[in-house]
Amino acid sequence: MSAFISFDAVSKSYGDVKVIDGLNLDINRGEFVSLLGPSGSGKTTMLMMLAGFESPTRGKILVDGKRVDHLPPHARNMGVVFQSYALFPHMSIADNIAFPLKMRGLAKSELKAKVARALDMVQLSSAAGRKPAQLSGGQQQRIALARALVFEPEVVLMDEPLGALDKQLREHMQLELRSLHKSLGLTVVFVTHDQNEAITMSDRIAVFNAGKIEQIDDPKTIYSKPSTRFVAQFIGETNLMSGSISQLNSDGSLIELTDGTTVLGRGDAKFRQGADIMLSVRPEALSFSQVAPGANALSVTIEDLVFQGDHTRVHLKSGDTTLAARVPGAIHTFEVGQATKVYFAPEACAVVAP
Repeated sequence: MSAFISFDAVSKSYGDVKVIDGLNLDINRGEFVSLLGPSGSGKTTMLMMLAGFESPTRGKILVDGKRVDHLPPHARNMGVVFQSYALFPHMSIADNIAFPLKMRGLAKSELKAKVARALDMVQLSSAAGRKPAQLSGGQQQRIALARALVFEPEVVLMDEPLGALDKQLREHMQLELRSLHKSLGLTVVFVTHDQNEAITMSDRIAVFNAGKIEQIDDPKTIYSKPSTRFVAQFIGETNLMSGSISQLNSDGSLIELTDGTTVLGRGDAKFRQGADIMLSVRPEALSFSQVAPGANALSVTIEDLVFQGDHTRVHLKSGDTTLAARVPGAIHTFEVGQATKVYFAPEACAVVAP
């Protein structure tokens, strides 16, 4: 199956500053792909080039097999939702939603029906006659989404659309967007710097760093099997331990950590014997009981116990390395200063370059 959207060796420079560097990315029809990365990593520039508000310095952008990088924004049939909502304050909600239809010369009778359907889709039919200032932030964001969808675009582009909302409303809107994406079969390209947001909503995540994609994969793989140290540290929280590959086996490799502890790793075939590596293990993968035979063991000292409601965060020291474990519920069996062991399955580690 050929890609619906393709970035082919796309670069973008502003003078001597290269923001995007020879980037390739394919997005399938109906996919929800998040562009995730820190500020200045190039993700918003990529979105703006797809929308037509920026032009590539080099390379091609194709939609459904046709080049669009020479087309103005209005000719690309893409809906765009910004963090700032960008609603017209002097217009009613209905007129805000109707605006892109009027610009396309749609007949009044058809326009009215489409606006009503868009309002119904975001469950705000009762707000048609109000002004944006009379709505809450979450309602305004839903209106911005309705305006982006009302002309039935091929692609919906979203640039940090939930960034201005409080935590509870943000999580609610994540689920609403996810539901709309599935029910309408939309192709969505979503820019965010929020890792949890990307993991919750996406079919695939492209992790950006310094104008390049470090890894693109489904959320589960990105989280559990990061391919680089940057991805391991940027997606959620992880424990990083220095070591080297001491022996390669058919089912993985033996890794000698800097304190001399030997552990078994998986999925590290890209490294040669003797290579210096970093071992990435998520906090929830560390257990205080050996739940499976052959689990890796580390000798640790408990430095702090922090109860955080549904889990307890345990700060640990293993030699010179500081670690964190996340244990469900409250812990009553340990105390600060206690020496113990933590265990983790070989499948729970990711081996990345240092």
